[in-house]
Amino acid sequence: MIDRQAWAEVDLSAIRRNVKRLVALAGGDSGLCAVVKADAYGHGAAPVARACLEAGATSLAVAMVDEGLALRAAGVVEPILVMGYTGPEGAGRAVAGGLSVAVVSVENARMVAAQAELRGRVARLHLKVDTGMSRLGVPASEAAAAAKAIASTPGALLEGVFSHFADADDPESVFARLQLERFNEATAAIEAAGVRGFARHIANSSAYMRMPASRLDMGRVGIAVYGLGVAGLEADGPALVPAMALKAKVTQVRTLPAGDSVGYGRTFVARRASRIGTLPLGYADGVSRALSNRGWVGLPSGKAPIVGTVCMDQFMVDLTDLPDEGEGATATLFGPGGPSAGELAELLGTIDYEIISSVSVRVPRIYLDSRLEEEEPC
Repeated sequence: MIDRQAWAEVDLSAIRRNVKRLVALAGGDSGLCAVVKADAYGHGAAPVARACLEAGATSLAVAMVDEGLALRAAGVVEPILVMGYTGPEGAGRAVAGGLSVAVVSVENARMVAAQAELRGRVARLHLKVDTGMSRLGVPASEAAAAAKAIASTPGALLEGVFSHFADADDPESVFARLQLERFNEATAAIEAAGVRGFARHIANSSAYMRMPASRLDMGRVGIAVYGLGVAGLEADGPALVPAMALKAKVTQVRTLPAGDSVGYGRTFVARRASRIGTLPLGYADGVSRALSNRGWVGLPSGKAPIVGTVCMDQFMVDLTDLPDEGEGATATLFGPGGPSAGELAELLGTIDYEIISSVSVRVPRIYLDSRLEEEEPC
């Protein structure tokens, strides 16, 4: 894989620095659950999980059972919550692996608890309450009855109650405040029904930074851990640092005469004699085909536009105006020295979450760790 001369750099120091600053923001009043689903948004689940826990995260969250079990296999012993739907087969493996499981109904909870009883264990459950996302969970109006039923189910421990914001990234959102109000009413009703001792959590990254009242017992922080998705939030919270950069070396440079075309479909035709460089990444690696003839990469001496159609394993850039760049030069597709993941997302009409999580597993990750954040004040 290294022979492809393409890699993603992941700065674990940035991860730890971000988590320390987020923990400090809550001042010890709330726990921080670091979301490391989807291979830590493409950064690498095991090393990122360790960095988050070292920096003060109190627990981790993943989307599916296999992700949680992979962390257990990597030696992670701290609490791990599986946030997505878990069926019968996954429930047994989750319980055996000591994972906490989100449940979306009383029936779902009883099924997981039954799997726990078969193994002589107790299922640690987090009840999902739908406060307006309309994706998974029990309606807020039914939360108290559901929680009471779950708490009385043999083999079940109601460890948490949670919900999910639909648009907390909008600073003017009235709906986010309504969701928080619904959630607080639901958890108060659960306690009034005699069920206590559960952790309340609803805050995602944006809410954790912008809505202190939403932090409750724990915040589930995802994209902010990676230093992204926080545009406009710096005034309300700590400055965060992006942790990933995607890079590749120029493998060949050819000079084409005016009139020659580049790539599949001949979508780029040189209007002048042009130096065309090839980079060993493509849409199978997470470089969107939509960047064809639109995007750019950063090189030490400047920007090089992407020309022609992005291929599955390679794409081409125009080096004509960068005469100092040749074979072996390092190009940055996103990260310091190139466009940011946010800039790339804006160009593509998406979000930076998709940019980083799309980087394929066949792209080697190189981990940097200077631990400089331990010398900096939070």
